[in-house]
Amino acid sequence: MDQLKMDVPLSFINARTGLTWREIAYGIDNGLLRPAAAIDFATACVGSDEDPSSDIVELAGLRPDEPTRELVDKIAGMQSEQDSAYIRGKWLYLVLAWLFENREAFAEPLAIVEEVYADFDYPEDVASFVRYMPMRGPDLGSAAANRKRLFDNWKLYLDKAALTFGRSGDSTHDEPRK
Repeated sequence: MDQLKMDVPLSFINARTGLTWREIAYGIDNGLLRPAAAIDFATACVGSDEDPSSDIVELAGLRPDEPTRELVDKIAGMQSEQDSAYIRGKWLYLVLAWLFENREAFAEPLAIVEEVYADFDYPEDVASFVRYMPMRGPDLGSAAANRKRLFDNWKLYLDKAALTFGRSGDSTHDEPRK
């Protein structure tokens, strides 16, 4: 995927959901998470797990400028398989949530939504807040009102996606919910 690169902060992600090592690998591979975030994640695991694996301890001990990929792949390979569509959907949610929360920092956040829409292969549940897609519902009479509807649809998507990918009130959820 020739994707828009953005560094979604691990602190932002942790406030919304947990990640598996496979999801971390996906984020790094697709330029959505900086490789050093794997070190931060491993450090948190060492601090919270009773018996972290030696690979996690090794990863936690790396400097931010050292390569992490081999260890991330090794640790991810020890986890059970995950549905790739689920991982992709979770990252779509995280990217769009981060962008929505930081939309004031961008001159045209809806243009970035269009890039994300293309990068994630045009998911139907995002189409309702992509500017060039046909409007769902009547013209509201002004560009400002129609634009507001796009942002409202974006927020609705995030609320719905949070039910699937967000935390369910616990602090350790990192496995896909069915």
